[in-house]
Amino acid sequence: MKNASQIITTLQNKPQFDKILEYRCINKLKSSLLITIGNYIKKGYIHNNKLFFVLGATLDKHDIENNISLLKGILNSSMLLESERFFECKDIQIDDIIFYVDHKPKPKVKLHNTQTHESTYIERATGNIEVNIHDKKLNELVNSILDIIKAKHDS
Repeated sequence: MKNASQIITTLQNKPQFDKILEYRCINKLKSSLLITIGNYIKKGYIHNNKLFFVLGATLDKHDIENNISLLKGILNSSMLLESERFFECKDIQIDDIIFYVDHKPKPKVKLHNTQTHESTYIERATGNIEVNIHDKKLNELVNSILDIIKAKHDS
C-alpha cells in the first residue's frame, strides 16, 4: 500500500500534472533564499521560461541582484539540480529570473453594514399619575417630566 508522499510523487511525474512540479520547484527555490527576503515574497510563478517572484515590499537593488545570481547559480549547477533537494527543478527550463514589487495594499476588511431605519413611536403615556415624593427638588423634577409628557400627548 502506498502512502501519501508516494502517491504525490507518482502523480507529479505525469505530464498532465506538471504544474505540481513547477509549484514545488518554486517553493524549493524560495526556501533557498534568505528567510527575511523569503518572507517578502507574495507569490512566484513561471511564464515563458521566466521565473517571476512578486514581492510585497521594496528591496534595494543589491539584494535583488544577489538573489538573482544565487538562483541562477542553483539552476545552472547540474550538481545541485541532481541533488535530492532540487530534483523538482531538474526538468524545468528557466531562462531568466525577475523580481518585481506589487504595490497593492492589503485589502481592507469591509465591515458588515446592516440596514437600519429610525423608528418613531406615538407617545402612549398621558402623564396622569400621582406623584408622592417628599423631597422638593426630586418632586419638581418629576413634575417637569410629567408636564413634558402631557404636552407631547396633547399635540
